[in-house]
Amino acid sequence: MKFGKQVLGVLAVTAGAVAMIGGTTTAQAKKKTTTKPVTIYLTRHGETTGNVMGRVQGWSDFPLTKNGTKVANDLGRGLKGKKFVAAYAGNLTRQQVTAKHALKYSGNKKVKVNVSKYLREGGYGSFEGDSIAADNALIAGVYGFKNGDEMMAKQGKNYWTKLQDAYYKLDKKNSQKTKLVKADRAESSKQVEKRMAKEMKTIAKATKKRGGGNVLVVSSGMSINEYLSTVTKKYKGTPLKNVSVTKLVYKNGKLSVSGNIGSMYYANKGAKLAK
Repeated sequence: MKFGKQVLGVLAVTAGAVAMIGGTTTAQAKKKTTTKPVTIYLTRHGETTGNVMGRVQGWSDFPLTKNGTKVANDLGRGLKGKKFVAAYAGNLTRQQVTAKHALKYSGNKKVKVNVSKYLREGGYGSFEGDSIAADNALIAGVYGFKNGDEMMAKQGKNYWTKLQDAYYKLDKKNSQKTKLVKADRAESSKQVEKRMAKEMKTIAKATKKRGGGNVLVVSSGMSINEYLSTVTKKYKGTPLKNVSVTKLVYKNGKLSVSGNIGSMYYANKGAKLAK
């Protein structure tokens, strides 16, 4: 059977188009299969001078203690073998230093720490730097409790969000009689939850776009607790220890907790390796 030159030309173009489509499909399939899962290691910072002195920290920039640096190093040793494609921390010294030490001792020292104010601790406005013990009864009294212990026992998993809101309500009334402007006063739990959730989703999406992988995120106890309370039914409100880790996996546009909340596995492993 013979074909004219015009017909042969059309057949050649068609064959080329099919080959191109087939090649694109194959490339896309290959790209899809090589995309790694996005796993976020959400971590609380190491021990600070504010922790030791029992101070309300919030946005105040308390540094790590000697022990705080040590446990950050232990965390890093325990994470050895985990390759991080990115790292993020709040804009507070305690968060950034913890991230840098964890990356260094885990073999990821070349990974840059991206700083975000949205990952910082909950803000306490006029109560920043106060003695926690001194403010105890005042905060608990917002809900009719005698002290913080009673409040924690009765509020259960809602304790941390209620604590944040107590600071917010009191500062809104200007109970401390300060001249702070509205933007510098205590945040509500909803404000903390919203900024944390938005930033965590932004980090997850950006990581997936780059091909996935592990991400280290260092924040603070209250902000992590408040965020986790909205993410999973596993949340019980248990206090988070310094450098504890909660793993979250990003899938189908959502972040979900994988494993235990506030695990000390990596820090404990690193402490043993340091001996």
